[in-house]
Amino acid sequence: GGCSAEGETVSNVNTPQTPSVERSIGFDGDIVRLGVIANLTGSDATLDRARLTGVSAYWSDVNMAGGLRGRYAVELAIIDHRGDPQIAAAAIPELLEQVVALAFVNETAMGAVYPFLVADEVLGVAPTSTLDWESDSRFLTHSPPVEAIVLALFESAPSARWCVVTDGSPLGVSVEAAAFEAARLAGVQRITLMDVSEDLRAAVSAAACDQVLVEAVDGFQETVLASLPANRTVYRRAALMPPLKNRDDIELSYIDSGPPWNVDASTGMRRFLAAVLRHAPDTEPDTRIREGYVSQLRLHALLEQAVSLGDLRRSNLFSLSQSHQLIDMLGLAEDTDMSTDQKAFPRSAIVWTENDDQVDVDGRGWSLEKLLRPEKFLTLASELRK
Repeated sequence: GGCSAEGETVSNVNTPQTPSVERSIGFDGDIVRLGVIANLTGSDATLDRARLTGVSAYWSDVNMAGGLRGRYAVELAIIDHRGDPQIAAAAIPELLEQVVALAFVNETAMGAVYPFLVADEVLGVAPTSTLDWESDSRFLTHSPPVEAIVLALFESAPSARWCVVTDGSPLGVSVEAAAFEAARLAGVQRITLMDVSEDLRAAVSAAACDQVLVEAVDGFQETVLASLPANRTVYRRAALMPPLKNRDDIELSYIDSGPPWNVDASTGMRRFLAAVLRHAPDTEPDTRIREGYVSQLRLHALLEQAVSLGDLRRSNLFSLSQSHQLIDMLGLAEDTDMSTDQKAFPRSAIVWTENDDQVDVDGRGWSLEKLLRPEKFLTLASELRK
């Protein structure tokens, strides 16, 4: 009996104990609920459905391992705003009565949701990033802001003639706003801004652009790419898939912030692909799914920390998000360094090209073209914030 009692004492000392966590909004004592506000059935819903596959696979894997700190399961409460920010604004008050944080806020809903995040002290995950979202304490970002990508592209080919094609989406507006200042800093001699509604074949030909950057939602992608004149290099975000198959007279380059689509490409790719096989086995290689998966790493780290402290209240989560720490992105994205006074967010991106000869290609059939990292980003950020 005495040995048995001593054994229990030693076991208790050596085994980390997860503290009980007080109930709070979004946590009923057993389940932690996270909100999702996405476009799942409206125009261009393909993008969010794919990203949500990655988000769901991430938390399904966490739950398979026992949940947060091996104790608390995670559940997603999903709102489909169908691409309409007014629907998002109308739905958010009820959703915020049920969740600890927002695990995914679609770009279209950002503006509508933000006032509620401030009023209710809620954190939200942004699947992509702009300067505004990155610098805002309510949004958790993990990818380089689009303004940094624009500058890095221009710096990589300053002597080229650039055309920048955008739409009225939040990311399109950010790219358009940054383009001229980024071109000036990069020393680009010729840049022309265009809207997706223009006659692009005529406009790009008239501008004599050999490099074209496209930032438009899925619904415009096929129209834009089909209407561009031949013999151009066209850059677009890798998250926008699939590529246009009937154009072999233009060179498509894809901008991504992650490693190759290979099991051993990074620390996290093996884990990510295993999660996808378990929870979405019919999925083809798709950067959008990985984008959703990776977006959850920062939020997960904060939730684990909050549970270890026994406090899942929103105010505590927000306070923890401002603390100094290094977020390990598992090689799936650039680590987020919060350990210095000047927070160093992700800056680098990768440009991939389709490779028909199948030499040094990843699971998508892409090969590495170049690494982008802007040299004058702080100057650009300062100028754009004036």
